[in-house]
Amino acid sequence: MGTGQQFLMQLNSNKKTFQDLSILILKDGFSFCTPEQQHFFGLETETPSPDALKSWIKYHQINTENTTLVYMDLPAVTVPLPLFDKEQPELYLKTAIAINDTHIVHGETIDTLDQAIVYPITRKWDTLFKAVLPKASITHLTTQLLPDLAKFSFGKTKKNMFVHLRQDQFDLFLFQGGQLLLQNSFPQHNADDFLYYLFYVTEQFYLKPEQFNLTFLGKYDGFDEYYLGAREFHESIDYFEPHYPSPSPVHPVPFFLSYNSL
Repeated sequence: MGTGQQFLMQLNSNKKTFQDLSILILKDGFSFCTPEQQHFFGLETETPSPDALKSWIKYHQINTENTTLVYMDLPAVTVPLPLFDKEQPELYLKTAIAINDTHIVHGETIDTLDQAIVYPITRKWDTLFKAVLPKASITHLTTQLLPDLAKFSFGKTKKNMFVHLRQDQFDLFLFQGGQLLLQNSFPQHNADDFLYYLFYVTEQFYLKPEQFNLTFLGKYDGFDEYYLGAREFHESIDYFEPHYPSPSPVHPVPFFLSYNSL
């Protein structure tokens, strides 16, 4: 079990209304999420046609009137807003992420945090969704999570490290008070991979266990070895539970599915 006074805390997300649809853009498919249902559109070797996706949506009777596309198949980069040139967002990705002509670059701002979020969108997905859902809004996983994490960290004396585990990778956010010190995504295929990158970050920031709070976003059986490994060097670990009931842990992003879409 985790210890600490904030064990099993909740992030309250009131961003969605009853009719809203979130489509999580993943590496292997699209997760359609509403308060009433969840459906996964798996990707085959070829790009689905607009007609095929429209037929699939119609078959599942999904209301697409208010739709948000949440991209999370590729990582984002955060840029301090005073340094952000909205005319050239691709400049901030070149040193962090390999992109080419098959991508377009999208930037959005979080004014309350004085940050810009820059991320690549696979061009074929942009074309597909513009044809099927032209009025859908676009955002990134990072943009959705940062404001609530910053709000929780504000006023805390210790640094706060948040870990969002998902299939084949994890997202890490490090705050000092309400200020973001680090945001990055790392590959992981097992607990050893995860612990390697976790230790790397703590060494880079000279963090001793007593100097920061470690909080996992959600707690799922599939990641038990990860929690146990982290506890070997950090005795007090907390878990943010989604405001709504958690989905099946076999989903590639179980925490975010509940937090953003139910």
